[in-house]
Amino acid sequence: MTLKLAERIAHVTSKLQNLGFRHITLIAYRPGPLGVDGYYKLRAVKHNYEVFISELLIRGSMVKYSYTLLYGKKIILRYDNAPHHPYIETFPHHKHENDEIKPLYNSSIESFIKEIENLVEES
Repeated sequence: MTLKLAERIAHVTSKLQNLGFRHITLIAYRPGPLGVDGYYKLRAVKHNYEVFISELLIRGSMVKYSYTLLYGKKIILRYDNAPHHPYIETFPHHKHENDEIKPLYNSSIESFIKEIENLVEES
């Protein structure tokens, strides 16, 4: 599926709003000439939780991503595909859960949102 950058940002923003995140701010936005390339980073807040989402799309395909949930200044959960854990079964896709590095079998934003839903629900 070919993603358009603006549509992708709207989709992710909607998912975060549905979880009760507010103060959603586009921190970086660098669209490519065709609308299917580009980079963005956004920040969303809910109580003491912050979410940072960054994605790089090339020709409508996701090539780099990082999805992070913080509580205060502590990273609770992060999904990313930075190639720095080659021993992980799902390399380069992995997740940081508290202080552990784990395989990431589903790297979608929907999977990340579902996982953080239970963490921020109590707030």
